[in-house]
Amino acid sequence: MSGISEIKCPHCGEWTKWSGHAEETCGKCGQPLDPFRFSREAEKKLGKPKKNRKADFFPIKKTDGPISRELKGFVNAMGWIVFYSEVAFYIGVIAVIAILGFLAG
Repeated sequence: MSGISEIKCPHCGEWTKWSGHAEETCGKCGQPLDPFRFSREAEKKLGKPKKNRKADFFPIKKTDGPISRELKGFVNAMGWIVFYSEVAFYIGVIAVIAILGFLAG
């Protein structure tokens, strides 16, 4: 938003000038004019912590030692390699069946 408009404060109900920035506050009560957007912007600035991948076979925890982390990472990688290999195999089988079906007429 480039221009200045008026917005009704969700906290005190008074009308105040607003240019559309997330960090703007009400002139009367000092509360954020768009609290939900303000909290999203604050989360973006702080950065969200990395979450453990739920799809891994053995999730790596902060308390794991270096050897345990490496072993879990290796097992997780092998699990994903096997998964994608199976998918590629099934796609290949379907492709061969489709080609033979087209050739057979």
